[in-house]
Amino acid sequence: MNDYDVIIVGGGPAGVTAALSAKNSYPDKRIALIRKENNPMIPCGIPYTLFSLKSVEENILGDAPLAAGKIEVINGEAVDRNDHTLVLSKGEEIKYEKLVLATGSNAVLPPIEGRDLEGVFLVKKQKDYLERLRVAAHQATNITILGGGYIGVEVADELSKAGKKAIVVEMLPHLLATMDEEFSLKAEQILTDEGAGIVTGKSVKRILGNKKVEEVELNDGTRIKSDMVVISVGYRPNLDLIKKLGVAYQEGRGVLVDDYLRTSEKDIFAVGDCAIKYDFFTGDLTNIMLASTGMAEGRLVGSNLYSIRVVRQYPGVLGTFSTKIGNKAFAVSGVTEKRAKEKGIDYTIGTSKAVDRHPGKLAGASEVYVKLIFSTYSHTLLGAEMYGGDSAGELINMVSVMILNRMTDTDINTLQIGTHPLLTPSPVAYPVINATIDAIVKWFKH
Repeated sequence: MNDYDVIIVGGGPAGVTAALSAKNSYPDKRIALIRKENNPMIPCGIPYTLFSLKSVEENILGDAPLAAGKIEVINGEAVDRNDHTLVLSKGEEIKYEKLVLATGSNAVLPPIEGRDLEGVFLVKKQKDYLERLRVAAHQATNITILGGGYIGVEVADELSKAGKKAIVVEMLPHLLATMDEEFSLKAEQILTDEGAGIVTGKSVKRILGNKKVEEVELNDGTRIKSDMVVISVGYRPNLDLIKKLGVAYQEGRGVLVDDYLRTSEKDIFAVGDCAIKYDFFTGDLTNIMLASTGMAEGRLVGSNLYSIRVVRQYPGVLGTFSTKIGNKAFAVSGVTEKRAKEKGIDYTIGTSKAVDRHPGKLAGASEVYVKLIFSTYSHTLLGAEMYGGDSAGELINMVSVMILNRMTDTDINTLQIGTHPLLTPSPVAYPVINATIDAIVKWFKH
């Protein structure tokens, strides 16, 4: 039997981050990471294995940081435990003091007739499976994508760039439903311009074919010629191991954890997609699963395994997303206008457009549109959305920090920022600040 101080089960971003944080916080502890996959994937890079990357191999989450930290990697599957001893599928037993569950999530396969036909794929996080998906995609001509969220849209974008006839079917009124309509419409226009088809407000009734996919039938009877189907309708927490450990969990939601990601058993923690998530603003349960969220949880848990070193409760999930469709970046963080209306939040909007270089004729310059959502009465920043050049990807990260720290319009209006012609928008047209000023002006007019 091998003995370790800390064991992390799961080799994705949350598990790796927890292992590294634990080693940094407790350098004398013996730490091991157990994973089923020999070559874990970078989750956010999976759609790009279809075209932009030369192979699935290029999307492997490397082991260099783990090796540098002298963290042992055990390729195997934990299937049970006996007190503080984990049992692996091949019978090996491993003893621990502290256990971190980072078992991730599994792609959802909806109960659609024909889902077992050859040519139907999920967007899984497994190298061998993704290699089969890549080969099939390169051989196919007409590909239907079920689900118009971020992954579905990114898959459609990749396939369109590869010259395939991609059609996205989304049951909601628009793609990218976590963003407001004006952003969704922009994304839909880009995909359409690339040659992709978009079907919204409809669902897939069944997948048709003789052994292999031939058509997709929608709920209104429409049939779409397809020789391949990619299903991307979300993920559910992987609770296979959790159910055998005896810790509390909620079906479909994840392991129940407290503000420090501790489970119902004091020596077991949970991070990433397998841990239950609460909304930053309302405290409601949420299904948002992000690598960035899991890594934040991993850092907190790694620091506090043996004692509370970081006295900072995990604040809940903010929900910061970014993607790129065609040559335009899209990003969102926090409350959108649509969500503010649904929750009955009194809000004020501020908007701004600016070129992310100055002067705007410089190479690489792109216009960025920013929309900010403020609380009308507290003047606190609640959310942001933007589209434009690549700069939106980092700009949304800056704004998410503002939201997490509950900054007001006055706080943002008096920010001291650094600017440079080759790197940023003009200081007199900085979009986040100017969008804030736009909101302030609206308050004064009222």
